[in-house]
Amino acid sequence: MTTFDARERAFERRFVQEEDARFRARTRRNLLLAAWACERMRLGAEAADRFVETFTDAGVVTGDGPLLSRLQADLRAAGVEETLPALRRELDRCAALARAERRAGPPPDPTA
Repeated sequence: MTTFDARERAFERRFVQEEDARFRARTRRNLLLAAWACERMRLGAEAADRFVETFTDAGVVTGDGPLLSRLQADLRAAGVEETLPALRRELDRCAALARAERRAGPPPDPTA
């Protein structure tokens, strides 16, 4: 293996790791946003679980704009009025929280 090949493989590994980290952070952000929305809509536990699952699944394949539009429509259907700028701020807050959680590492295991 040449030095060039080794560097190429290292760059490829780093790219994969960075993409994985971005995916995990985006998924966590969407989960936090969905949980916030569930509180605003006053959903019960079962309905909230369903909402969070479908919202986070949809968030994987859509951009932020369509995701926020869908969230606004869901909130409106539940009788909660939120503007897109307010939802964007909440999305940014959830993203910052997800990044902070990632830097802090996994929470300690309470059973240990």
